[in-house]
Amino acid sequence: MTIEDVIPNEAIEVEDKFVRSELQTQLQSEILEVTFTKVNGDKRVMNCTLMEEILPSNPTEEVKKDTKKKVNETILSVWDVDANGWRSFRMDTVTQVRQIVLQGGSNG
Repeated sequence: MTIEDVIPNEAIEVEDKFVRSELQTQLQSEILEVTFTKVNGDKRVMNCTLMEEILPSNPTEEVKKDTKKKVNETILSVWDVDANGWRSFRMDTVTQVRQIVLQGGSNG
């Protein structure tokens, strides 16, 4: 299965953990445009990734957070490439995921 445009609450509702892990895997190798609904109801479009070469070189704050508490499977933390900061979104609010093609025509 690959992440493509998602019909709201269809694919995500069936298997949250599988979709989250698939999205997380794709984010580790490319930049994706993720559209989701914020807690306040606003629509948000974010270009994000988990690619090691883009992440900050010393993410000690994030490492400390991960070691102290259990991972919340309903939320995914990502690096916002436009804001240059960590952001997160609830998996059940994602409405669309698109691949971003970098200049040069390829992500890798």
